[in-house]
Parts: sequence; C-alpha cells; structure tokens
Amino acid sequence: MVKRQLLFPILIFLVAAIFRLSFLDIKPPHFDEGINGWFCDQMAKNGYYAYDPTNYHGPLHFYVLYVFLRVFGRNLWALRIPVVLASLTTVFWIFLFRRFFGKTIAYLTALGMAISPGYIFYNRYSIHESWLVLFMVMTFWGLLGVLVDCRPPHVWALILGLTGMVLTKETYILHLIAFLCAICVAPVLGKLFPSSPAFTGPKAKISGKHVIAAILTSLLLIVFFYSGNFRNWSGLLGLFQTFLPWTKTGVEAAGHAKASDDLFPLLPPALTNAGPLRALASFKLNWYWLRLMLRYEWFALVGVLFSIRFIFGGHFALRILAIYSVLVLFFYSIIPYKTPWCMISIAWPFLFLGAAFFQLLVRNPIRAPAFSNKLRILGFAMIVPILGYQTWRSYDLNFLRFDSEKEPYVYVQTFRDYHTLVDPVLRKIAKDPDSKEEMSGLILLNSYFPIPWVLGELTDVGYYSQKDRWPKSLDADFIVVEADKSPEVEKQLKDNYFIDDFRLRDGMDECSAYFRVETFQDVFPGREPDLVHGKLAQ
Repeated sequence: MVKRQLLFPILIFLVAAIFRLSFLDIKPPHFDEGINGWFCDQMAKNGYYAYDPTNYHGPLHFYVLYVFLRVFGRNLWALRIPVVLASLTTVFWIFLFRRFFGKTIAYLTALGMAISPGYIFYNRYSIHESWLVLFMVMTFWGLLGVLVDCRPPHVWALILGLTGMVLTKETYILHLIAFLCAICVAPVLGKLFPSSPAFTGPKAKISGKHVIAAILTSLLLIVFFYSGNFRNWSGLLGLFQTFLPWTKTGVEAAGHAKASDDLFPLLPPALTNAGPLRALASFKLNWYWLRLMLRYEWFALVGVLFSIRFIFGGHFALRILAIYSVLVLFFYSIIPYKTPWCMISIAWPFLFLGAAFFQLLVRNPIRAPAFSNKLRILGFAMIVPILGYQTWRSYDLNFLRFDSEKEPYVYVQTFRDYHTLVDPVLRKIAKDPDSKEEMSGLILLNSYFPIPWVLGELTDVGYYSQKDRWPKSLDADFIVVEADKSPEVEKQLKDNYFIDDFRLRDGMDECSAYFRVETFQDVFPGREPDLVHGKLAQ
C-alpha cells in the first residue's frame, strides 16, 4: 500500500524534473538573466550584493546564484539550476497539502504545475519569480497548519515563507495584503455560508518558543541579506525605500503596459479628473492574465472559472485560497505594469481550485446515480484533454518555440540567433585561453544584455549604448553594431573582417557582427574576408 501511495507522487515529480532539467541550456540567456549574472560578477569583486531599492528585487536570489556560479563555473546550467531546484521543491511541497485537501487535490495540483507551460518556461529561467512561488506555497501551508493544529513545522513554514517572500521580490506586499484579507473575510462568509466540513479552529496552542525562534531567525536572515552580509548597512533602509519607486514603476508601466487588453477604467473618468482620486486614473481592469491562461494555462483557468463556488461553500481552506487568488488576480489586473512571468505568482492557487473542481465532479455526493455518473464522465472528459493540451504546449514552447516572437510567454527573450556573435568568440577562447586578456571587443548597441555576462571573462570589451560616446578608433577583434549604422562603422575600419548578421532579441533591429580576420581565421578556416580595408568584398 505504501508503494502504491508513493507511485503517483514519484511519477509526477519525475515528469516535473524531466521537463525542467532536459536541455536546460537550449534557450539562450534572457535579458534579465544576463543582468542577474552580471550582478553576481560584481559580487565576486565586492564580496557582497549591494541592495538597490530601485532594482525591485530582493537579494536572496543573487546570493544563491553567486554560490552556484562559484562552485560550478560561469555557465547557463549553474545560473539556472538554483531556480530549477526551487521549482521542484515547490512541486514536492504541494504533496504536503494532502493532510488539508486529500490526495486527489494535492496530486492533481502538483501534476498541473509539473506540466504547466508557464511554470516550466519560467522555472527554466534564472529569475526571482520561481522563488516567490515557493515561499508563497510555504506560507499558505504554514498558515493552514497554524489554523488547524499549530504544529512547530507549520509555525516555521509560515514565518520563514513570509521571510523568503520579503527577501525575493517587492510584490510580496500584494500577496500579503491578499492573504490578510482572505483570513479576515473567510470567517465572515463562514457564518453566512458554513464550511463543509465545519471549521473548528486550532486544536492546540502555538508554541511560544518556536514562534520566538522562527522570528529571530527571520530577522537575522533579513538583516544578513539586505545588509550585504553585514558590509552594506544602508541596504536595510532600502527594504522600506523600495516601495516608492516600485509603486511609481507599477503605475507608469515603464514600457510594460498591455493597453490592448484593457477593458474599462477602474473608476469613471469624471471621478478621477481632480482630487485624491486622480492617482487612480491609470488603473483599468485588464484581461491580459486571462488571455494568457486561455492560450496556455487551461488547468488554472478552470480554477478561475469555478473559484466563486469555493468562496461561498466547501472546504474552509479552499475558501481562504479562493478569496486570496481572486484578490491577487484583481490586483495584478489593474496594475498597468505587466510582465508575463508574473503569471506563475498568480496561477498557483487556481491550480488547487481547478483540482478541487475536478474532484467535485469525479467524487460528487449527489445521490442520483445516473446524474452522478454523468458528472463523473464529464470530469474525466474535461481533465484528460486539458492535461494533454498542456503537455503538448509545454513541449512545443520550451523545446521548439522558446524564442518565437509569436509566443506571449517569450518576452524580452534573446534569440538563438545570438550564437552568431558569441559562439565564434567562445570558440576562440577555447582554442586560445590567453585570448581572454588579449582579445578586444566593441559592443555598439542601444541595449546589449545578456552579452556582458556571456562574454564576462574577456577583460577588454567596451559597451557603448550611445553613438556620440563611441571611441575614436573602432578597430577591434570583434565589433557589434545595429545594421543601419554599419556603413558608418565600416568607413572607419582599417583591418579585414568577416561579417555576419543576426538579431539579438524582439524589439531590436538586425545587428552586424564583425570578426577581425587575423584573430578569427582559425575559427572560420577557409573563409574569405567580407570587408577588406573598409570596403565590402565583391
């Protein structure tokens, strides 16, 4: 019996691991991954992470990356493995909800996350969002445990989960507000619409010594990370200062608004023309997240559609989760700033609610056998194609179309075309390790990440985002420039060069890469120069 009980969790966990670990470096480093890796390079020089309140992300992720990069080297696997491990821990943690929801809901939720296109896609990115999901799941598990029986593991999970959220991303404040509202509203609704089974409250008192120990540990972690391991005490002030620039960016959208998905203003324009309500003028109800679910996250969408049923009835824990999830979706829908990786912070509670809905259909309590069987058949008829569709979309998105401009999840993503630039340089370094210090490069692009991290081992590479700051001499071992500016560069070049065109990412025009013949002739054996003393070869 024990083996049978372990079979499904093991299979689900293996599916999650295979999807997240297979060909982990097939996708080029994302813009943000390049920046995160560059931050780790600065940590190697300074000895700590100098928290910047305008960076909108906590310090924990950078410290974890720093350790992995130091141990396993500067490569994409080392940069991404920490997030993969965090995501697999999240899937494992969902199995622990069996004692609150039962095996069916826990296993279906874990399976929904294991094969979700969005979770797989962003769990294979070295960004903060996967950590935030892990800590939110920990927090909710701890909260339910405290409400039920106050065991020490739940106390620790609740407090350390909240701590991890604070250490990860400033958007934790939205989720904290939603959690608090759900805890306050659920008992009120429980009096009008009693839970089934009835909620009787905690069966034991909270252990004071565990609460104190967990809080002290939490404070120590916050001080350690935000103070730059006790070497940058001003970082602690940033913990509070961050909300002003973060709020401003969230309202102004900073180029990440999805205006085409706006439905209607949160308040009528007449109310926002003057007075304190003017600040709400930019808030509009937006269906961007639902559009993403329609395209990718069918399992979570089921949870959205039937969340209302769990708000007004059913298990008390599902009621708390339903209130929380609807509030979070509302918050993210009205905030103008929208990046698609926030989906995994929004969708996880809806996976629980979707699983609960399917359990309701399959194990419904209706006494009429004929109708009960029809509901059971409907449940299986819905869940099989949904899981099948998500599995296929996950494979297609993560292993075939991971840099397609037509995929909404592919956002500020580096194209595989970037290998045209970096591979010859990396091959040269592999052939001649001394070239790390001898080779020179010029990157003449308005936006150039993740190149600084990928080529971070080279000591003589200049990055110039503005044309009026270009160096006087443009001859270098390799040069990168937007294609429309390449004639101006070619006029100033005196050496012979190979030329290859490529696109770095969506939103950028075609670029030209120049490789000095004398330096790269062993990388391009037998190839004739494309530029000879400033003139294109015929």
